[in-house]
Amino acid sequence: MAFRYSLDEACQISFEGGDALLATPRGPLPIRSLAPVHEQVLRRLAGTAMTREALVGIAIDDTSRAWVNMTLDRLVGLGFVTRVIGDPGLASVVVTAAGNDLQVAAVNGRDTVVLDRFSYLRADRGRILLESPRSRSKVVILDPAIASLLTRLATAAVVEVAAAESGIALSEACELLSVLASEGYVTVAPGRDRSEWREWSFHDAMFHARSRSGRHAYPYGATYARASERDPLPAAKPRPAGRVVELPTVDLERISREDPPFAKVLESRQSWRMPGARPLSIDELGEFLYRSARIRGRRGTEREEVSNRPYPGGGADYELEIILLAHRIDGLAEGLYAYDPLDHVLVHISDWSPAVKELAADVASKTSVDQVPDATFLVTARMGRLTYKYESIPYAVALKDVGALFGTWYLTATAMGLAPCAIGGGD
Repeated sequence: MAFRYSLDEACQISFEGGDALLATPRGPLPIRSLAPVHEQVLRRLAGTAMTREALVGIAIDDTSRAWVNMTLDRLVGLGFVTRVIGDPGLASVVVTAAGNDLQVAAVNGRDTVVLDRFSYLRADRGRILLESPRSRSKVVILDPAIASLLTRLATAAVVEVAAAESGIALSEACELLSVLASEGYVTVAPGRDRSEWREWSFHDAMFHARSRSGRHAYPYGATYARASERDPLPAAKPRPAGRVVELPTVDLERISREDPPFAKVLESRQSWRMPGARPLSIDELGEFLYRSARIRGRRGTEREEVSNRPYPGGGADYELEIILLAHRIDGLAEGLYAYDPLDHVLVHISDWSPAVKELAADVASKTSVDQVPDATFLVTARMGRLTYKYESIPYAVALKDVGALFGTWYLTATAMGLAPCAIGGGD
């Protein structure tokens, strides 16, 4: 495969005193004690794309040639050097995850090829990218004709026919599709998918691959990428306008004496799908929220304000907000309320209006008994709390936090003798 190689556009290289420093999105990579010929090779990589043969040809002896091959493979494997297909370039391939063995399949004009169902095209900073949650690379489309070729491969097609219809030379199409087959973007002589991916939906696979490290090279974790653009959101959301409903205070010492043992709570936890004969009281509601969701304290860090609550929250950011749909609560009128965890109060949002009735009907349709619960907690998220700090994982963190909150709610309700039940979907 006649690749040409060049430094990825996201990387920059500088030289000083016989050393090189490669600045990459994942941090600096020093390359030390360079011979003059080594520096010449690296400077060429930072310029016009060159073939491996041309780069190796700069070397003056076997030792230098071995260094060029080893360094080139290392930088390609790290995703810092791209492999350009065609001259002029049709596409360039960037490794995005460890484990890419860089082996290239062989596709000829008589092969039947189809685009893998996980492959997708998207725009990114003025470029068109071909990506897949199954692949350990990304492909930058350099020639618009490639998009035409890929469109024709949405259904299985013979390579020489698809190439002719796309206006691409057969040799170049075979070269490109050989790379795409090796990287998992197309399948040759397609048959039934027997891989471990066969039962995955596209969106589940995409979410899983992009919210964990290992299959992409995008910024990941606590990068504080938004810190230069805006201030962080406060740990407690400012209280909305509306009538305030005070919730009863809670005696934690009494609760700690009277609660059943934790082992009994855990063993007896279950979902109760039918409301009891007696409605929930506002005292029970207040105790439930105080024990499970209030703000116990706040503190500042060097970056933002964080809080402490009874349930675990990723990075102590606590982005989740709790809205109460009150239907049958003794001491509280029907309607929609926001819970203020800082002052432990409810703030009235709406009476039992047509919109709230529609919301209640949707909640009922998601239950197995088609009945509106006494109290429904609707969980929303101030995503700006997470996107200020994290990249790639904010939505995944929010979903994990919901799971932690639901687990805390189940155990709290069980300890109090209430009837908890998670509703697994919504409109």
